[in-house]
Amino acid sequence: MKQSYYGDSPEVAKLVEIGRNMISLCESNKLFPKDDHMWNVAVTCGNKLTTYGTTWSRVKSLSDLSKDERKAMLEYLENHSQKG
Repeated sequence: MKQSYYGDSPEVAKLVEIGRNMISLCESNKLFPKDDHMWNVAVTCGNKLTTYGTTWSRVKSLSDLSKDERKAMLEYLENHSQKG
């Protein structure tokens, strides 16, 4: 199957999905429920990831995420994402 020139690549789509999932887990108080700072960082990271690949995104690569945002994303990937 040929990839569309106008659609997101699978990699960008996955990062957007991760961002949405992080925000959903925060809203349901399942990601950093007892740490207000990291909860806010996780929501900010999720917001940044949902705009990844767009012209108005503040994130052009994952190295643009702060240290705490990378920590929040790692927590999500290690403990809350579906394996497999």
